[in-house]
Amino acid sequence: MKESILVKSLITAAAIFAISAPAAAALGTDKGLEVNAVRVSYADLNLENEAGARVLYSRLQRASKRACGVESYKNAGSIGIKTDMQRCYQSTLTASVEKIDREKLTKIHEG
Repeated sequence: MKESILVKSLITAAAIFAISAPAAAALGTDKGLEVNAVRVSYADLNLENEAGARVLYSRLQRASKRACGVESYKNAGSIGIKTDMQRCYQSTLTASVEKIDREKLTKIHEG
């Protein structure tokens, strides 16, 4: 089941950046964790400077939280589902940063 969540979060990460993709496409899991694709636009940002990369990173964080349901921790029910949500968030955010593959964004993500 954990592999299923990881695969779905990676699919979500790919969908986050597909500009032509629908804004949200629900992907259910066996545990009831719903993962949604969220479109993030960054055409307005200059990713060659740190300020632009930070703005994009903030957008990616919000989109990853929304896609994985992290915003609704309080209603998650079990600790297992909360853990799955957090794993989904981390893997989606990391995959998104890797997909964009810009030096400044990667440095921000790695801390």
